[in-house]
Amino acid sequence: MGKSFLFISGKGGVGKSTLAAGLAVAAARKGKRVALIDGDIGLRSLDLFLGLQNKVLYDLADLVARRCTLDQTMVWHDSYASLCLIVGGQQAKPKDFRRQDLNKILRTLKKSFDLVFVDGPAGLGRGIRNFVGLTDEVLILATPDPVSLRSAEKLASQLYAEEIRPFLLLNRVSPDLVLSGKIQQPRMLSMNLDLPLIGVVEECPSIYEALLSGKTAAQTQETAFNSAIENILARLEGEEKEIHDYLPVERTWFERFVEWLEK
Repeated sequence: MGKSFLFISGKGGVGKSTLAAGLAVAAARKGKRVALIDGDIGLRSLDLFLGLQNKVLYDLADLVARRCTLDQTMVWHDSYASLCLIVGGQQAKPKDFRRQDLNKILRTLKKSFDLVFVDGPAGLGRGIRNFVGLTDEVLILATPDPVSLRSAEKLASQLYAEEIRPFLLLNRVSPDLVLSGKIQQPRMLSMNLDLPLIGVVEECPSIYEALLSGKTAAQTQETAFNSAIENILARLEGEEKEIHDYLPVERTWFERFVEWLEK
């Protein structure tokens, strides 16, 4: 039996879909069978992230309306044979879906896949409520700015009321801003929000270039990003991996001398 994860955020633009797709690709590289669901009903994006936009024939809306089978909604990746995508439906609305139908789909997928990732919508509306409580774990994505952190805190409080304990996944963290004191250490941010920290992904300009070329973030050559994704994936699978604070890099006397010459 596989395990399911819901990726949500209090506000849009925090990189939720980018990381969901990146984690799916990283898991498929390891030979895991991965089902990635685009749960942002009415807004379809993961097919573009994965370069599968020309292969989509049916979606979740078709499935719950009995217009196709579950197998027919699965769009298999060309490069990663164990990764499939299921889109939510561009013309559908969250109210078109019943939780019992979505629960049955998730339970069925977990019988055949090691990991089921649901890329949920941003915000606090019905789209999120359709999936909350149906997956094994919930990850709240946020960037380390006050607006995103406040919306993450609000979303977490709603989940607590339903006895759901989510994890925090921080994206677009700048080590320089942390070391300068403009941003708190990731572990301190998670403590302030009272959310266990599942991972930290640093700001990476080349990710946007990869997306423009139809690749996922995990297909970039950025060592730091791919290392962060691998660590997050390991934690999702139950492995203990400590998250360290950012510390100033100790420079040798020669490095300091070169810096002095360049001034």
